[in-house]
Amino acid sequence: MKSRILILLTFLIGCTATLSAQTYDEKRKEILSKQNNTRAEINVLDARIKSYQKRVAEAEAKFNQSYRQYESLNGLIALQDDKIESLTKEQQQIQEEINLTEQEIGIRQEELKVLIENYKKILLFAYKNSRSSNLELLLTSGSFNQMLIRAQYLKKFEEQKAKQAEQIRRRRNELDEIQIDLRQSLNRNQVVLQEIKSEKEILNGQRSQQKQTVETIRSQRSDLVAELTKSRQQKEALQNAFTDLIAEAERIQELENERLIKLARAREIADENIRNREVAKYSKSLVRDAAVSNEMLLDNERMFAAAKGTLPWPVNSKTVSKNFGRTRNPVYGTVTEYLGINIVTDPAASVKVVSDGYVSQISPISGFGDVVFVKHGSYYTAYGNLSRIDVQKNQVLNSGDRIGLSGVAQSPLGENLLFVVRHKDYQNPLNWLQK
Repeated sequence: MKSRILILLTFLIGCTATLSAQTYDEKRKEILSKQNNTRAEINVLDARIKSYQKRVAEAEAKFNQSYRQYESLNGLIALQDDKIESLTKEQQQIQEEINLTEQEIGIRQEELKVLIENYKKILLFAYKNSRSSNLELLLTSGSFNQMLIRAQYLKKFEEQKAKQAEQIRRRRNELDEIQIDLRQSLNRNQVVLQEIKSEKEILNGQRSQQKQTVETIRSQRSDLVAELTKSRQQKEALQNAFTDLIAEAERIQELENERLIKLARAREIADENIRNREVAKYSKSLVRDAAVSNEMLLDNERMFAAAKGTLPWPVNSKTVSKNFGRTRNPVYGTVTEYLGINIVTDPAASVKVVSDGYVSQISPISGFGDVVFVKHGSYYTAYGNLSRIDVQKNQVLNSGDRIGLSGVAQSPLGENLLFVVRHKDYQNPLNWLQK
């Protein structure tokens, strides 16, 4: 009987060992950090939305600017769509936090239940074994040493009761705090859901406004010819620029191939003096204006090809207002072909080269303003509608080097960057840029 009492005491003391380490706080901090990052993205989009809202308001003041209003609405709707997407992502993260908190509450409630059950056993044991039983336990000890051991266990038993009660109190407080976290998360979730609802209502209003604008300017048929002519001229000018660049590169490569053939023939000349003279004549590789070797161009080409789908965006924005390829004009129903993409930017935003290469040409092109062409081996990228250029022709660039500044309100494409990728044919830049 007495040995069973000692075993029970030992068991009850062991039951209060610290439970497995909790990772709730760490997980919650990580989720909150993601929320902060998403909120920062939303704030950036808000700033751009305000800029476009101002432009839309100015366009509304003049009827003859109705088509510009339509173009501005396109950018605004694209930004609004991006914001709704970011808000939805934030709402999903908050829901993840709510799920984590609810799971943690369940774990803590189970822990509290175990602590309370253990405490009940201690109280029941104390009730069944009153002070007289404790005294009897001491007096019936077989030796003084056994009496000291029993006294020590009784002391630990009393301490354990107090410790168990304190643990129950502390765990209740922790559970209350986590439940407060849950209420705060639920409140934030409701706020974001309401914001999504409001943004969708705004977006629907903008789409209605866009539809009205389209109906207003649909009658302006004379603009159709001007738009088509401009689009064709832009495409032709850009194609001509690329054609000239490729032709020059092929001319240099052809001369280099001829040099190598002549060098091989020179090495076969029997007369040593003539052979040495001819070999020396054709041994030196052709030097391009940019002072880049064939090996460097091949490295640039391999690097560019390997980075498909992971190239950095040339500006700090991923909002596209005009897509690559054949597009149908919603106003006139005409189809035009666009060789690149237009990326919505802040005014005069920093434009960076997406991969190693060198500046093969800088040309003003009608409808696109100043355009910088960068050669990456057999790949080319072009950066148009620049309000400032910070590089020179033939300058060697490393990925991330600044080319210049993007467009401003007065630029041909407004606050946008034209970005083009070409390799044998024109490529959809979105297939190359980081998703």
